[in-house]
Amino acid sequence: MKNKIFKNTLFLSCANLGARIIGFFYFIFLARILGVEKLGHYSFATALVYNFYPVADFGIERLILRDVSRDKKKASEYFQKIIPLRTGLAIVSIILVSLLGVIVSKNRQDVTNILLFSFCLVPWTFNQLVAGIGNGLERMEVQSLAIVSMSLLTAIFGGFVAFSGGSVPQILLAALFSNSLVSILMINQSKSLGLKFAVKIDFIFIKKILGQSWIFALIMIMAVFYLRASVVMVNFFKGAYYTGLYSSVFKFIEASILIPQSLALALFPQMARLLEKDKQKLLKNYLASLLIILFMSMPFFVIFYFFPQMVIRVAYDERYLGAIPSARILAISFFLFFLNTLPGNVIQSSRKIKIFLPFAFLNLLAMFGFCFYLIPKYSIEGAAWAVLLAEVFGLVINNFFVFRILSEKN
Repeated sequence: MKNKIFKNTLFLSCANLGARIIGFFYFIFLARILGVEKLGHYSFATALVYNFYPVADFGIERLILRDVSRDKKKASEYFQKIIPLRTGLAIVSIILVSLLGVIVSKNRQDVTNILLFSFCLVPWTFNQLVAGIGNGLERMEVQSLAIVSMSLLTAIFGGFVAFSGGSVPQILLAALFSNSLVSILMINQSKSLGLKFAVKIDFIFIKKILGQSWIFALIMIMAVFYLRASVVMVNFFKGAYYTGLYSSVFKFIEASILIPQSLALALFPQMARLLEKDKQKLLKNYLASLLIILFMSMPFFVIFYFFPQMVIRVAYDERYLGAIPSARILAISFFLFFLNTLPGNVIQSSRKIKIFLPFAFLNLLAMFGFCFYLIPKYSIEGAAWAVLLAEVFGLVINNFFVFRILSEKN
């Protein structure tokens, strides 16, 4: 069991690290080619659309991970019956994000960017379905392949378009093309998992799945809106230029957070089983994992707190030095972002998940509240402080629920 966890963690960690490195250098390349303002348009469109990825998923990935990890015989049934459901959810998400884009965008260019990038939701939902079943079967290499290939293809095609003088909409279309190519790859991977490609529409099954997954959906939707709220709010209050400036340093948060998430994902099947069988052992494993994650966050804090100017000069150029104060504030939040990845394993596996929803929503409101108050007063430094304060609040309520769950008898 320990060897399998180590292997899965290694697969996902290496894949996420590789994908983040590729994605990061791709982002740096775009930042240098596009400049601060165009980067702001690109970052706003991607941040807004990424908020609707969990809407398209609607908690189904976590439900698959939970159910398939407990009963591997469900894999084929889930695959065939969830394909039409996730496709429908992707279409609904495209409509919703497009409407929101019309409301919050300040110009037609942003509306066009949002619409084009939202079409990535259709192939993405299929890719995640195959990868999610692979995770439930503890075949983490499938998601690892999807993560790396998606990042690599996007960087290749998007980088070529940008280098050729392409516009932001054309760069976003390259991402759609890359997602579609990964879908072809995932069809082949589905065969290696023993899944037969077929579409079965079962309304009773769909009703059952949605009835169970909506809780996971709300939590994931709030979590993703929470993560990118500061980027969207900077664009709302300050415009594309400051969005580009702020997103240049916030990108480090987005890139690094997938490292502890990989460990959390690899631990999920085991933690779900221990929650039912041995809570005392789960508590020990949870505390040990928190300590490991804390040490994982320390190098990021040191680099971004003490050497932000060097990082920005090397990564970007002189145009982005205005983001240095924000980088130092966000450096402290690395500790909190890392630590807050693990409690979800326990909360989402428990029967108290419904009780947790109002507190998760309160954490999201806190983020928006801090942004509304601090960004108009302190610009992008205010956005960084809003992130830090909201993460402190989240750390408290998340672990309050974890210890409440683990203190109860099985």
